Amino acid sequence: MKSFIKEFREFITDGNIIDMAIAFIMGGALQVLLKALVDDIFMPIIGIFTGAVSFADIVWQVGPAQIKIGSFISAAITFVLTGLIIFIMVKAMNKARALTGKTDDDDEADDETELAVLQAIRDELAEQNKINTHAKSNQS
Repeated sequence: MKSFIKEFREFITDGNIIDMAIAFIMGGALQVLLKALVDDIFMPIIGIFTGAVSFADIVWQVGPAQIKIGSFISAAITFVLTGLIIFIMVKAMNKARALTGKTDDDDEADDETELAVLQAIRDELAEQNKINTHAKSNQS
């Protein structure tokens, strides 16, 4: 249980979780903004062409059920716009990352090089330890 709590604490205090929380909050704000854009600007314009006063008022009556097709179309447009904006943001971030010239593969190569250097140091120290131990045993 202690290791679980320790892992959770590391996860929460890691910078990535903070970045993710900020992205989540910004995504919620973006969603509200896009919903207002679609409902208050796009849908009235579309309503002019379809002859409806409010696009959200377009309802199909099937027996006692009401199918609110206008609300669904509004939500679908909001979804597509959200996806488009996220796509553009990710593409811009990837381009910025490419301009820095550092990728995840570079990080792995750096780690492997560092590991090789540390292993070489360990081997050299072990060799020196053997020589010192051998010299001391010959002096005795």
